[in-house]
Amino acid sequence: MSEASALLACRLAMLSYARHNRRGQRAPLRDRVLRVLVADLVAARTAAGMTQHEVAMRMWTTKSAVSRLESGRYARPTLDTVEKYALAVGARVEIRVRPGW
Repeated sequence: MSEASALLACRLAMLSYARHNRRGQRAPLRDRVLRVLVADLVAARTAAGMTQHEVAMRMWTTKSAVSRLESGRYARPTLDTVEKYALAVGARVEIRVRPGW
């Protein structure tokens, strides 16, 4: 699970620090990284054999909030939310800083 956690952390870091394009909008990298991060979270939930409702109960939130987070369209998760989700599914989050992209 260590390699998967490292990959999740890398993608979270990329999401947090995605570069801006010339117009001041987020570069497409951010949306791609968000999709990959969400896919990793869903994969961790599925690997744990849990439903969205079970994750929500462990996070002290609603199933609809977990569903919105997993859709990636309605929310940009905070680090705190990602950590709560990971903990709920028995995973962990690691963040590293790497030079250059």
